[in-house]
Amino acid sequence: MVSIWEKTFGKRNAKKNITRELSEKIIEYKNVYGYETIAEAVVQVGNSYEFAKDMDHAAPIYAVWRSAKELNVLDMAVMRAITEQDKYEDGSNDNDDSSAVLAIA
Repeated sequence: MVSIWEKTFGKRNAKKNITRELSEKIIEYKNVYGYETIAEAVVQVGNSYEFAKDMDHAAPIYAVWRSAKELNVLDMAVMRAITEQDKYEDGSNDNDDSSAVLAIA
């Protein structure tokens, strides 16, 4: 039997992970399809969700969207995507070691 601590922290970790994953997928979706804002990407995914959720091979973003919706963290994922989008602009990442090497050279 699973303890109450495992249930609590397991659910908290699941929420944290799905929030992170969906926010990254929203940013990726925005960049791939050329939307100017996260809001545009979210509206497009949200509008297509009802249609795509029953498909056998829908885009992976819809599976993550469904999980976030079930865990009630959809809003948190969107907010995280908005705050984190600058890190993912044009595929660059501030933690990338190659930019540090170029700065030293």
